[in-house]
Amino acid sequence: MDTSIASSRPPESFHVVRVWQLDSIDELSTLRTSLHLELTGRPLAPDGALAEVPEKIVLVASELATNALRHGRPPTTVQLLTDGDEYIIDVIDQDTSRAPVVAAPRLPGDGGFGLVLAQRIALDVGWFVEDGKHVWARLGVPREAVAPPLPAAAVP
Repeated sequence: MDTSIASSRPPESFHVVRVWQLDSIDELSTLRTSLHLELTGRPLAPDGALAEVPEKIVLVASELATNALRHGRPPTTVQLLTDGDEYIIDVIDQDTSRAPVVAAPRLPGDGGFGLVLAQRIALDVGWFVEDGKHVWARLGVPREAVAPPLPAAAVP
C-alpha cells in the first residue's frame, strides 16, 4: 500500500544558494550537471557514478524533480539551500491538491522509487504547501566532499 510522507517544513536556518526552473524531463540532465558543479566545483563524471555524497544529493534532486515533472503541475522549481553544514533540496510544483506518496514495494523497473530513495539517502524528508507544493530532503555532507569557498576578489 502506498503511504504519504510527513507534512513538515525544513529547518529555518538554511538559505538559498541556487534555483533552477524546469519545464520538462529533458532538462534533468542539465540540472544534474549544474547541481554537481555547484556542490563540488567539478563537472559530474561522464560515467554518472553516484558513490560520493554530492552525487547522492544530485540523485535525490533528480528523483524529486522527476516526480514533480511527472505528477505535479508546472512550473517545477528546484532550490539548493545550505546552512553551511548540510544541504536541502526543495522541489516545488503547483499541484497543491495531492500529497506526495511513497510507493508500496514493487518490482524493479516498475518505477515509483523516487521518494523511497530520498528517504534512504536523506537525513529527513518532508513536504508542505506555500506558494506551491514543496517536497524537500535534508542531506549531510562531509566538509571534504564539497568545494572550498572561492577566495574573495582582491580589492585594489
